[in-house]
Amino acid sequence: MAAAKVAVVGVGGLGTHVVQQLALLGIGRLALIDPEELDYTNFNRYIGASYDDPVPGTLKVNIGERLVKQINPQIQVTKIPKSLVSREAFDVIIAYDYVFGCVDREGLRLILTELCAAYSKPYLDLASDIILEPPPQYGGRVCIAWDGHGCLICYGELDIAEAQIDLMNPEVSRDRENIYGIPREVLDKAGPSVVSINGVVASLSVTEFMLLVTGVRNEPRKLLKYRAHRGGVSIVTQEPTPDCYYCTALWGMADTADVHRYLRAEIKL
Repeated sequence: MAAAKVAVVGVGGLGTHVVQQLALLGIGRLALIDPEELDYTNFNRYIGASYDDPVPGTLKVNIGERLVKQINPQIQVTKIPKSLVSREAFDVIIAYDYVFGCVDREGLRLILTELCAAYSKPYLDLASDIILEPPPQYGGRVCIAWDGHGCLICYGELDIAEAQIDLMNPEVSRDRENIYGIPREVLDKAGPSVVSINGVVASLSVTEFMLLVTGVRNEPRKLLKYRAHRGGVSIVTQEPTPDCYYCTALWGMADTADVHRYLRAEIKL
């Protein structure tokens, strides 16, 4: 664990849980990537946020760093207060050993899937979900692309059409109007009360990470689905698509894959 270098993309409701647990595990180096500042809607689900943190004016990566240092000041923390689609973020991810994706945009998930596959980086993608239509459904999932066999696209967990909308025109993305599937007008000035759901999803991902890194288990559970409304976690055992371009053809291609085209396109996400 002390030798591991881990990048966390998105230091929010899910990401702060992940950061806290990685710090408690004694990870040697952590990179925190997030361009945003704390908002009043975040206080009910951001681990490490303090009631007296200035809003605006408090970077989420600073909250993450403070959380880490309170647990273990020996951990080296690198802060990237910029979008994933930046030279600094790409360089860190390529240089680090493992990547946690705690983002809420399909465009960002697609870029992370490509970047991690191209440079052979194990990638753990986390998501929380809420569907309000009766009966309400809520929970989340963890998808692990560890070795070039299975990814978000293989398992149908990434909406390619929405990702393309994100990449072409981020302003029309539905995620601008919804948080965890809840319309903003319903939330008013409060964020969704999903701190416990986030905690379960984050714990599932960190547990899988811990078992794989230490060699307790050699094969990842590639897709875990948490159904909080049913009180259970299911393991998806179906085989991934054998000829998936994203996790098979791209795996290990490095610069040849030209994932840096996203930087040249100056996509704002």
